[in-house]
Amino acid sequence: MISIASFFFLGPTGTGKTELAKSLAEFLFQDESAIIRFDMSEFKEEHSAALLYGAPPGYVGYEEGGLLVNKIRQKPYSIVLFDEIEKAHPSVYDVFLQIMDEGKLHDRLGKEGDFSNAIILFTSNIGADHIVNTFNEGKIPNSTSLMEIMGNYFRPEFLGRLTEIVPFAPISKENALKIFEIHLKKEFTDLLKNINIEVEIPREVRLYLAENGYNAKYGARPIKSIIRSHLRRPLAKKIISGEVKDGDKIIVTIENDMIKWVKEEIFVGQ
Repeated sequence: MISIASFFFLGPTGTGKTELAKSLAEFLFQDESAIIRFDMSEFKEEHSAALLYGAPPGYVGYEEGGLLVNKIRQKPYSIVLFDEIEKAHPSVYDVFLQIMDEGKLHDRLGKEGDFSNAIILFTSNIGADHIVNTFNEGKIPNSTSLMEIMGNYFRPEFLGRLTEIVPFAPISKENALKIFEIHLKKEFTDLLKNINIEVEIPREVRLYLAENGYNAKYGARPIKSIIRSHLRRPLAKKIISGEVKDGDKIIVTIENDMIKWVKEEIFVGQ
C-alpha cells in the first residue's frame, strides 16, 4: 500500500498553501485539525532524519520513538504537511522516498507508521519569481518549466514519485477581500459565540482593511493579523470592560484612517 497521493505546492509566500492543506483536511476527513505538520527548517542537520524515525539505541530519545511514526499512528487519516521542504537536510529525503514508495515507515523501536490513508504535501517557495511572472503574463506555469527549476534542488527519484506539482498564483487585491471575509467570519464566530452582540462592518471598512492587510511580498498572510489588531482585540477589550454588552449593536466605521466603533442606540416605543 502507498499513500493516497503526494502533492508539491509551489509558489510565493502567503498564497494559501497551508490554508489549502487545512481545507483539504476538513473536506476529506471532516476535521481541519487532521494535519500533521513539520517545519522543515528545523531539520537542517545531518542527524535530522533520526528525529522522524527515532534515535539509535543508547542515544537520548531512543525510547520515545520517531516523531513522524508516532504522529501518523495517532492520526492515520490525515494530511501530512512538510513545510518549506527545500530547507531540510538531504538525508531526510530517504524518509520521504520510503513513505512514497511503500506507504509505511518503521521507527527504531519497530513500530510501524501506516501512511496508506494519508495525503502527503510538500511546500516550497523556490521558483517564486518564475511563477509570479508567468501568472502575470496570463499563463499557468507548465510542469516542464517547474521540473527544471526543482531539479536544481531535489533528487530525480524524489521528483519522479510526486503525484502532481501545483503552482500557486500570487494573491490579487480582489482575492484579498475574499480571504479577509473568510478570516473575519472565523475570528468573530469564535469571539461572539457566547454573547449576543451584533457587529456591522460596512463594505468600505472591509475593503480598507483587506487592502491594508494585503502585501505584494507576503501575500495574504498579514490579513489575519490586521483583523485581530484592528477588530477582534479592540472589540474583546470593549466587551471585557463592559463598554459593549449583551444585546448591543455596533457599527464599525472609518474616519481619517482610524477605525471607529459606534454603538447604535435602540429606542423602545414611547
